[in-house]
Amino acid sequence: MAGNRWNMNVLNNTLLFIIKLLNEHNVKNWFIGYGTLLGMVRNNSCIDGDDDIDIIIDGENYDMIKEILIAKGLLIEYGYGIEDSRKILKTKDTDEYCSVDFYMAKLDDEGNYNDEWEQVIWSKCHDASNNLIQHIWNNNKLYVPFNYQEKLINRYGVNWMTPMNTKGPTPRKKVL
Repeated sequence: MAGNRWNMNVLNNTLLFIIKLLNEHNVKNWFIGYGTLLGMVRNNSCIDGDDDIDIIIDGENYDMIKEILIAKGLLIEYGYGIEDSRKILKTKDTDEYCSVDFYMAKLDDEGNYNDEWEQVIWSKCHDASNNLIQHIWNNNKLYVPFNYQEKLINRYGVNWMTPMNTKGPTPRKKVL
């Protein structure tokens, strides 16, 4: 869902705002994904010129996340074919923040997050203790999936560390 291109400061401020909200409300089972994960691992920052923030989250959190976002004055996007889908929750851009895509995934006992919107399975995202990997960024907790480097290779190819201005090789793998 390509949208406006944002500079890394707006993207980073949006991510910081969102992770603070998630942590303040004790939301569980979420991690950064897709381009947001790529930027954080590669540069410890969102990718300059990206169009949004990507969060993979247990779909059981849909109603709570929607309520939190609306309470903070964010508008929910229903375009792009989203309509009333519970597979994704997307915020609209504001003057201060870019949009955020919350990919509502079905989480199973093996730590697999099935993102039904993108039709991607983030496999075995939990470590041996059944937890996501905690990363401290700008003095706040954010989460990344276990074996995140393998997932980045599976999504963006073996040269994922090199900026290529592409969404990765096609056809895309459906299991990361």
